[in-house]
Amino acid sequence: MSDVSLRQLEYLRAIARLGSVTAAARELFVSQSTVSTALTDLESALGVTLFVRSPKGMRLTVSGQRALAVAENVRANLEQLRESANHEREEVEGDLTVGCYATIAPILLPKVIAEFSSRHPRVRLSFVEAAHEVLLDDLLNSRIDLAITYHYELTSVRPATGVTAQWLRSDPPYALTPVDGPLGSKDGLTLADLATEPLILFDLPPGGDYFLGLFGKAGLTPNVRFRTTSFEMVRALVARGLGNALLTQRTVLERSYEDLPYATRELDIGSEGLGIEIMQLSGRKPVRRMQAFIDVCREAVA
Repeated sequence: MSDVSLRQLEYLRAIARLGSVTAAARELFVSQSTVSTALTDLESALGVTLFVRSPKGMRLTVSGQRALAVAENVRANLEQLRESANHEREEVEGDLTVGCYATIAPILLPKVIAEFSSRHPRVRLSFVEAAHEVLLDDLLNSRIDLAITYHYELTSVRPATGVTAQWLRSDPPYALTPVDGPLGSKDGLTLADLATEPLILFDLPPGGDYFLGLFGKAGLTPNVRFRTTSFEMVRALVARGLGNALLTQRTVLERSYEDLPYATRELDIGSEGLGIEIMQLSGRKPVRRMQAFIDVCREAVA
């Protein structure tokens, strides 16, 4: 078998992250033919096809995912070598990209980012906010290093294979109601109470399936009036008296962007809540900056 170079592995990582040879060449400041030739040579050296080509872009094959995991380990080993060389300074450094489920991000990330940046100013930290499936795909294709999302046990959610997860905390669902609505002063609010009233469904995948599943397990069908993928839109519509809603993340102020109040109520459903976890690739050795970020997350939710 021909030798495999670090440059080829770098190109493999870039194509997997960006989805095309053209985009990878642009990012790496080399010609498209250089990247294409390197990929062909790498596939020849390994004796496998690494990507499925289509008009929509390039996606890793199963063999490609294995090769990418090895490439990420090689990168991680080199990073650990650099970090070991810098150990005398006791500094954590390098690039770190974190993905976070959209409703968790504004509640958890600001505190974590501020503390992490204060402790490790030499780490170039960036983040993205997205739905669960997008985060999982980004993680498997090494577009992000860590993913913070919910632990969903739904048939509509593919199993998170190829990743390992660490539990952060569990958040039970709660109800949002208009302050002057019929449920605003009712004691012991249940899903049956909510099912009789208009519902504003938070529907960022797979959040909608999760909330509808709570009603389904109770043998109920809610009256969904509006669907939205925006956390803030849910709060705004409830504050306008247009329906009730379910969420898991809480804000300190119970007011919408229009400065209108709404009420929050605990739910009597006996649910342990929706777990929040932080995921990383199973086959990738964590470098110090990844573990440092996980440590700060654990402290933030303690």
